[in-house]
Amino acid sequence: MPRPSHRAYTLAAALLVACVQDVHTHRFDNGLTLHIAPGHPAPVVAVQAWVGVGSADETPPQAGVAHVVEHMLFKGSTDYGLGELTRAIETGGGEINAWTAFDHTVYHAVLGRDHFDGALDAIGDALMAPRVDPEELAREREVILEEIRQGSDDPARSVAQSLFATAFVAHPYRRPVIGTAESVRRLGERDLVEFFRSYYVADNLTLVVAGDVDPVAVRRSVERRFRAIPAGRPRRCVAIEPAQTAPRASCTSRDVSEAYLAVGFHVPAARHPDLAALDVAAILLGQSESARLPRLLRDRDQLATSAYANVHALRDPGLLVLSATARAADAAAAVGALVDHSVGLADDLSSDELDKARIAAETSFVRQLETAQGRARSLGWYATVAGDPQFGHVYLDRIRAVRRHDVSNVMRRYLRPDNASVAAILPKRRATPSATKVFARNAEKRVRTALTHAPAVTATVEKRVVLPNGLTLLVRRDPSVPVVAMRAVWRGGHRVEEANSAGASTLLSRLITRGCGRLDATQVADRVDRLGGALGGVTGRNSFGMASEWLSRTWKPGLELLADCLLDPMLPQGELVRERRLLLDDQVAQGDSPSQVAFRTFSEALYGSHPYARDPLGTPASVGDLTRGKLVQFYRERYPISAMTLAIVGDVEIDEVIAAVKARFGRVAKAKVTLPAVALPNLEGKTASEREVYRYLQRAQAHLVVGFPGATVDAPDRFALEVLVAILGGQSGRLFAELREKQALAYRVSAHSVEGVDPGFVAVYLSCAPEKLPAAIAAVRSELERVRTSGVTPAEVERARSYLIGSHQISMQRRAAVANAMAYHEAYGLGWQTWAGYDDAIRAVRPEDIAAAAATYLRADRQVTATVSPPSLSPAAKKRSQLPAAPAKKKDAPRRTPRSRSNT
Repeated sequence: MPRPSHRAYTLAAALLVACVQDVHTHRFDNGLTLHIAPGHPAPVVAVQAWVGVGSADETPPQAGVAHVVEHMLFKGSTDYGLGELTRAIETGGGEINAWTAFDHTVYHAVLGRDHFDGALDAIGDALMAPRVDPEELAREREVILEEIRQGSDDPARSVAQSLFATAFVAHPYRRPVIGTAESVRRLGERDLVEFFRSYYVADNLTLVVAGDVDPVAVRRSVERRFRAIPAGRPRRCVAIEPAQTAPRASCTSRDVSEAYLAVGFHVPAARHPDLAALDVAAILLGQSESARLPRLLRDRDQLATSAYANVHALRDPGLLVLSATARAADAAAAVGALVDHSVGLADDLSSDELDKARIAAETSFVRQLETAQGRARSLGWYATVAGDPQFGHVYLDRIRAVRRHDVSNVMRRYLRPDNASVAAILPKRRATPSATKVFARNAEKRVRTALTHAPAVTATVEKRVVLPNGLTLLVRRDPSVPVVAMRAVWRGGHRVEEANSAGASTLLSRLITRGCGRLDATQVADRVDRLGGALGGVTGRNSFGMASEWLSRTWKPGLELLADCLLDPMLPQGELVRERRLLLDDQVAQGDSPSQVAFRTFSEALYGSHPYARDPLGTPASVGDLTRGKLVQFYRERYPISAMTLAIVGDVEIDEVIAAVKARFGRVAKAKVTLPAVALPNLEGKTASEREVYRYLQRAQAHLVVGFPGATVDAPDRFALEVLVAILGGQSGRLFAELREKQALAYRVSAHSVEGVDPGFVAVYLSCAPEKLPAAIAAVRSELERVRTSGVTPAEVERARSYLIGSHQISMQRRAAVANAMAYHEAYGLGWQTWAGYDDAIRAVRPEDIAAAAATYLRADRQVTATVSPPSLSPAAKKRSQLPAAPAKKKDAPRRTPRSRSNT
């Protein structure tokens, strides 16, 4: 097969050039910079304010102040009271949030275009005239402390922070962006005000507006709203990181099931010419299934359960990071192998591999242009961090110019022993304090040894076709972006598994791309990368299938590859053994996530013997019993091709798609679906002890799920239930206002409605400090009782309807989302075009409909409460735990919101 030529990269370049050239840039007299990127097929606008200040601008006593200021800007301003900023955005069906990073703080909103002026006014007031109320600061400090505790429970985040703290000894990049509990407790009102006045000035603020807007009108609105923002250029903290002279390593132990490893190398700042070759190297090493690290460490050598590589491109010099997870016994070898295989790129890189990396870069650029918020984020980053809104064009040119010797040169230049740092988190049961010190010393030696020896909107057209064998094809033409999404779906999933085959759909979804037709697993992954695509199995509680995305010029070979996987999956024994082992590892690893444990405990209590109660990953016994023969039989019986729904959406010709699908699938004989009998779950008559269940984990936070039986996918009142959940959840919802804003009981609180072929569930989830758990439970139950007895207000209904409609419009920007909606609505018998009526269905919901839904679903006699908290001192309480201890690993033992059909 001929390699992709230089022409293969011109599409992304042309698109990016067009976008850059269409950017309107204005610098106002006070120093404020505005970038406008007009033109979008959906009536959506993204507004982002990039403030050029982050944690790297803080002094040590100020650690965390940038993040606290970000939080406090949502707590009210001169013209907007507490919570009114969020409500102003959600009224337009939008979403607003913010993040703080090392080098910048970003406030980002996306909403319907007709509400732009109101959103701009609210964001402008927050950025120019925030209020810092001492009582609100005290409450928000508690929320941030909960966020810090939550981060401490995440081993992946912890090992990343440990790596930066090890690699940097003087630069502020060594400190956590959100600060520490001690530093946050020290921050007072005066600290926030001084920091805000110093950095939130016109010269340090970049506004980005992208979407379906009129540039002239946007400029007028911005000029009117921001003319009063003070001018000034902030004085930055300049930190010089001394040159590293020897490898460094740090190691700690925690209550985790596997080792978390990271190796970092200092690299130049974002604008440096070497960054393009370093990014290509990271793509080659660890950003796809066919990349070197997962292919060699995970698949061939089985030293790791996952492996990645990425470049942290920052305003000041950053890091190239190689990371992995591994069984504790393999951790030391995995560190050496990460470095060995990475440095090998300097001497062994083919032109084919380099071409694949360029295709991956092209695909990344194209996909970011698909949404208004993606385009705004790209433009904001280039303007703020790289210092030039047109730097994206420069950077893509550099990517296209990278050659093999460039990759070799940067590998040799930066992968040196005196430039390397290692961080590791080991399972506590396998690592004493002295053992962690030994591991760190040995890691330094391994790294030193490895490196020393290293040498315009177009109308859509759609059609439904049923083939003679029963296969249903749905095609929708949308050439607005050169992307094609495909979704193959069967009704089934975990619901059609029996207890002894639990996990079969998950295992099948992982294996179905691991070889097909004449291609083995590596060749399939290689083919996907060459086509600039994505391909994978998907499964849920009620469905199974495959998802893929391609560039418009590669959709035909992409469809051929998808068909090969569906019609002729190899399910090879070697891959089965490997994936089965990884699935067992995942069963153990998910015990490290308290939120997953909480929902598992809740589901078991709610559903009893129904399949919804089971872990989608199965059990060690059921997965261990899944032989290749049983898996082949399961696939043939549950998922015959003739029962499949295939949706294809994007830049295609309808007739060409129909002809191609008929050619590949039309000759398949019609087959009957064989399904087990599934009794409806028993949702009545549970005792109090059955409805209140516990699990104990040694974590910094407690986790709570309070829930009820929910709606089916075709329930007439499911839209009223969605509006009810929106009123309870969200940043302007009742639960957030009461538990976080008023009482500061929890950092995270959310409400969910998950539908199913059989009744799903409605639930409230939160995490909080263990000592706050009783008060949090009482507050949740109080709010649920209030909505049951007192109903909701017309204003709440209007806000929730606007939010749901706007967020639905935002989520449906991607072709993949449309393909999902079409396929699942057809498979569940709802009608393949009914997804487009979602907005009208939500608009039709009235307060009395919500009252009826609350009476139906929020019944106190059906309420199930699941709690995950640190161990209790009471032996009697321990006996109430409804889940067994997580199974031990056996080394040799044989992926939008709850209303999204893809989550069912």
